[in-house]
Amino acid sequence: MLNLNAADALILVQQHWQITGLISELPSYADRNFKISSPDGTYVFKIANPNWSYADLDIENAALLHLEKTCPDLALPQVIISQQGLHIIPLLLPTSDDISIAEPKNQLCHMRLLTFVEGEVYAKVAQDPTVNLHELETSLGVAIGKLDRGLKDFEHTAMNRFVDWSISNLPTLENEIEHIEDLHLRQLVAHHTKHFAQHEATWKSQLPMAVIHNDANDFNVIVAREAMPISRTNTNKVEVNAIIDFGDMCRHLRVVDLAITIVYALQHADEPKRIQECILSILRGYQAVHPLTQAELLALPALILARLSQSVLMATRAYRKNPENTYIMVSQVGVRRLLKQFDTMGQAPLQALILSVL
Repeated sequence: MLNLNAADALILVQQHWQITGLISELPSYADRNFKISSPDGTYVFKIANPNWSYADLDIENAALLHLEKTCPDLALPQVIISQQGLHIIPLLLPTSDDISIAEPKNQLCHMRLLTFVEGEVYAKVAQDPTVNLHELETSLGVAIGKLDRGLKDFEHTAMNRFVDWSISNLPTLENEIEHIEDLHLRQLVAHHTKHFAQHEATWKSQLPMAVIHNDANDFNVIVAREAMPISRTNTNKVEVNAIIDFGDMCRHLRVVDLAITIVYALQHADEPKRIQECILSILRGYQAVHPLTQAELLALPALILARLSQSVLMATRAYRKNPENTYIMVSQVGVRRLLKQFDTMGQAPLQALILSVL
């Protein structure tokens, strides 16, 4: 854990960006992130875990700077350049919180400043009964389509780096299959993992490749909404206006970004009819701004099932390493439900549903 308090973080921001204000820490898995509210705007001060290299952060910032030009109608985080003209600044910090250690080891990490994106996370908005889900899901498809369209010509030296959550890593998780306790689920995951391993090379040779966001989960999608007058409607007007957290970016099949988006959105669709409606709404929104080919749409069902399987296997591995963390499996309920529901539906009807957008 990086050893730094909020007061020290604010001093660093003042020194390098000449910005001050009220500071509060944001939740983060391995990094240290602070929200700074100043008279000039709201910012996120990010200090990356030492395991993140300069190149890992540079691809994020380079993508955001690229998208400022190619995707101006999404309210993405903006990179703030320091007084020295830098967008990533090296920093030596102690990494131990143990005060009994007289000289905690300093490690090299890197700090950045981005604008803070206002709005609500998709996970919260999707649970609001006053929200028009068709409007929300269509807007999600449009936003991801715009993002992928904006990234279609983006390249970076780190775009082929190893990323844990790259779907290409699914076959490497095969040893975890035997640890899935639910026999039916184990069989489904084994089948989808094998299918992906057999077809990935062909897909990569035939379908468009691009740098993709790779993590449009329901907490990385930001929604703006506007309450409508009661005399007109009792719902809220909603629009996805931003995607955040570009830390898992990598180069892969363009259609994978859509598969990932659908997987996370479906966590909020319980019934078979709602599952179909959700998929169609997202697809139609995406196709309206960044159309996929028929070949990509044919591959989409298998990629959705592959991503769901990857999620199960990643969680299985994490739980084996940390069985005290029961939340790991609680968060898997929706993923496992979907794999079984898609099995009941059958892949042919799912493929027909997806192709209906052409």
